[in-house]
Amino acid sequence: MRRWRKPAMLATAAVLVMACAACAPQGAPMAETGTLATSDAAAEVAAEGAVIETGNHSWEQWQSQYPDQYATFIRGIDDTEAWDGKVHGHAALYFNTPVTNYGGPMMVDEFGTSCIACKSTTGTKLYEEMGTDAFLNDWETYAAGEKTDWYDCGLCHKDGTPGGELAPGGMAAAAFGAPLFEQVTSEEAVCGQCHNYIGAVYTRGGLMEKIKSGEADIASMNPWRYGLDPESLMKAALEDGYEMAVNPETGIANFQANHPEVEIFQGSVHQELGMTCVDCHGVKMQGENGEFTSHGFSESPLENPEALEYCLTCHSSQGVKDAEAMKEFVAAAQKKMADAEEAFGAKRDQLQGLIMAAKDAEGVDADALAKAKENFTKGVWFVRYADGGGDFPGMKIAHNPKGEIDYVERATVLMDEGIALLS
Repeated sequence: MRRWRKPAMLATAAVLVMACAACAPQGAPMAETGTLATSDAAAEVAAEGAVIETGNHSWEQWQSQYPDQYATFIRGIDDTEAWDGKVHGHAALYFNTPVTNYGGPMMVDEFGTSCIACKSTTGTKLYEEMGTDAFLNDWETYAAGEKTDWYDCGLCHKDGTPGGELAPGGMAAAAFGAPLFEQVTSEEAVCGQCHNYIGAVYTRGGLMEKIKSGEADIASMNPWRYGLDPESLMKAALEDGYEMAVNPETGIANFQANHPEVEIFQGSVHQELGMTCVDCHGVKMQGENGEFTSHGFSESPLENPEALEYCLTCHSSQGVKDAEAMKEFVAAAQKKMADAEEAFGAKRDQLQGLIMAAKDAEGVDADALAKAKENFTKGVWFVRYADGGGDFPGMKIAHNPKGEIDYVERATVLMDEGIALLS
């Protein structure tokens, strides 16, 4: 397997943009340099959420010299996801839209560097200048400094060379990611620099404060030292000093880790076949200037005809005849996963009720209650790990069809054990 090699200039590390593969300069510009084909809806969101003035440095070049790549990246800027009715496209940030899943403009004081830490090499430059202080500044610090170049070429391509060697270039990658990238391909690394579990654990919150104060040593941290499975990730984070939030009403701790997608992909049937993220999310397409690599990484492969054709190169042997049948095949797998998560949810709610009842009751075995809470925390984390780190029941089953179901089933067993302890 081809492994990622650490660039000489940057001790690279871990966290999001989906990968890009080779692309050559193309002739006819899509639009006048520096002019963006934005929509009224995108402009309206931008006006509400803008906090940083976006720099157009690499985007001007991208739009004029690589119109096909630009067009695939920018399309879908107004598309909402069925699961929450919100826009999640990578391109949204280019239009100054720091919008979160919470439904409105980003609360900048709360989230600080959470976007710039992995979605721009501007953050990497600040990290090189400031060290870990770069993770602890508020959003306005960046607004007052260098303009931010969201998703510039250097985020995925070494030295910012379009079509060049793939290498993750984000700030969180520079600080934490080398131990992960030594275990995955370069195509997985450029996606995995953001699509991994460490965002809410290492790069912001209490653990980063401990790093700044000297209580924790960033140089000795390897979030993946025990493995890429959920138990190993949790063990490493807790050893490094991460403190889980505890619900004051239930006493249940929550391991709030972000999208662990590069981790769950390891060992999957697709990964074992030699596939990587870009095979589905960055497929080869034909444009006016010939073949190019799609940069529409936020799109579902199910919405991309070329991606569906790629799926059929293998799945046709399973009797999947065409693109529509492929969608149905995936939908059935997604439903199986969603049903498993629904069954888990019922057990989770039952155990939570028992924990609430036992918390103040007399005669409850303290060890049994503690074990039930531990099972609850671990089981919820297993499901979060399996479904991609959010409320995505079944949607990302293709990342690891067998592994995701297995972890949800293991989580359900943990709930059953906790229920038995308190029943």
